Amino acid sequence: MKPIILNKYSTAAILLFAGAAIFIDIALISDQGDITTAAFVISGMVCAMTGIFTLTFSAGEPVDLRLIGLLPAQGCITLCRLTHHLGMNGNAYFLPRSVTGETKVMQFNPASTYDGKKGSENGSFRETGPAGLVTTPSCDLLFHDLKERYNLVIPENEEHLTQLLREIIEDGYKFAPQLSARWNGSTVTLIFHDYPFIDGCKAISQHGSPDCCAISPCPMCSLCGVVIAEGKDTVVGLRQCSILSSSRDVTAVFSFEP
Repeated sequence: MKPIILNKYSTAAILLFAGAAIFIDIALISDQGDITTAAFVISGMVCAMTGIFTLTFSAGEPVDLRLIGLLPAQGCITLCRLTHHLGMNGNAYFLPRSVTGETKVMQFNPASTYDGKKGSENGSFRETGPAGLVTTPSCDLLFHDLKERYNLVIPENEEHLTQLLREIIEDGYKFAPQLSARWNGSTVTLIFHDYPFIDGCKAISQHGSPDCCAISPCPMCSLCGVVIAEGKDTVVGLRQCSILSSSRDVTAVFSFEP
């Protein structure tokens, strides 16, 4: 049998119930007079009610947000180093199905620059375009989950795309309490305000490189890139991903390629 582990709220509730029992017992056993007896009874009831309230909210301890932020960090650093070792120094591009012929959006890291030429996961990039590394985006399972659970339909309109991204980031997965989007011609700047998992971003920057997040984006930035590429049906490049030491905001700049 799995042992029962009490957290601090459960322990406090048990102590309050014990206190309530003691007060009631004193009121029943002793003969202190009406006012004193009533005081013990009322004290016991207050302890019991507070214990019930505390026990109601005695769910398990929340997961450490710092730990969650660190979970994808090493994978991002490893892929970034791998692309460097293979000579692929370009930032991540998200290629829609119309470009690759695949069944989903793919991530492409070019050796140098990428001009939007067609290619597929099977290696035709080396025949018809620049050399590069084609991988499944780190957000692929999240994106699949969105489509499976919510029958996700991605709009083309930029305003509607912004609304969808906010629903995903703020409400669906709660990656950030607020998302700002600024569309400017061929770019869109996304700001994840008060990002709760920013310790992972700092770890990637510290142990990887300043450009690591743009080369090997985490599932959150990757998910935004995939949604935009799918909605606008165009190649989307992650131009920049940065954090400010003076705040907990993350800024990601995406560009649209021809």
